[in-house]
Amino acid sequence: MGIGHRPRQKPHQIVDVATWEVDPDNPHYPEGKQPKKLLISPSGELPPFILPNHKYLFKMPAGWQEKQIWSELIAYELSRAVGLAVPPCFLARDRSEGNVGVLVEFFYGYQGETALRFIPGSDFLHAWLSSNYDRKRGRPHAVRQNLTIARSLGISNHKEWWAKAFLFDAIIGNGDRHPDNWGLLASSTTGNEFDYRMAPLFDNGSSLSYGETDEQLARYQDVDAYIRRGRHHCAWDGGLKGDRHLDLCKLFFETYKPAGVAREFMIRFTDEAIADVLSWCRNFESPVEFSAVRADFLRTLLIRRRELLTSLCADNV
Repeated sequence: MGIGHRPRQKPHQIVDVATWEVDPDNPHYPEGKQPKKLLISPSGELPPFILPNHKYLFKMPAGWQEKQIWSELIAYELSRAVGLAVPPCFLARDRSEGNVGVLVEFFYGYQGETALRFIPGSDFLHAWLSSNYDRKRGRPHAVRQNLTIARSLGISNHKEWWAKAFLFDAIIGNGDRHPDNWGLLASSTTGNEFDYRMAPLFDNGSSLSYGETDEQLARYQDVDAYIRRGRHHCAWDGGLKGDRHLDLCKLFFETYKPAGVAREFMIRFTDEAIADVLSWCRNFESPVEFSAVRADFLRTLLIRRRELLTSLCADNV
């Protein structure tokens, strides 16, 4: 099946995973800093957006990071508007333990699909750079290296894929696209050969002002200054610090000129699409509130980021 159309989750359809089976091969999911469980959906009656007998990651960010739930949901819904592959995400709870979180659909292992293996970008960078690569920090992490890896593995549209990825991360303000948060899907062919394709853009929670309180968001006056502070994990030249989102996009589009990517992206990323997603979030009754203050700030922020990116990429739109 793969990632395709999923009906939108309705606010009254918060998924209860209390009775879902924990994946027997991964009872304690080890990756990342936030509490999470790898679950398998049942085969009985399910909401129309949930696949039966499929793996889902139930992420339960807490404390000052709890708003990552909304960041994941909003990022997924916005990706649908711009036609970008992001794993489907849904609001969920575990009534037996009292946890609220986001349910993220595994983007491989679909029924009837050729067996796929996910390989994180860090594996390729480690092989490429050997002892010069710091796997814990994910550095050096440079645009040219990422493109070279994708090209060498036969990804025909690698420039366009990375152009969309950088635009998307700039729009949502994602500062955590380190090399373990992007990768490739490999399918075996003959002998020891593999066919590769870029994996969907997963793990989008470190975005959309998740770490600020409503009180902090209400005090921000200079949105442009706030946007300029945002950095991607990736650097243009592989430095020890990622470049600012806007600068990275400008350099990428000036250098590689991926035809039509920015135009299509910006045309789809409308005021109406933004307002629709934020209004949808407001309708959920969740212990982790999505407030009117947050919705208003994010609306202003997303529209302004689109305006700035449109201006920066104007010569290559």
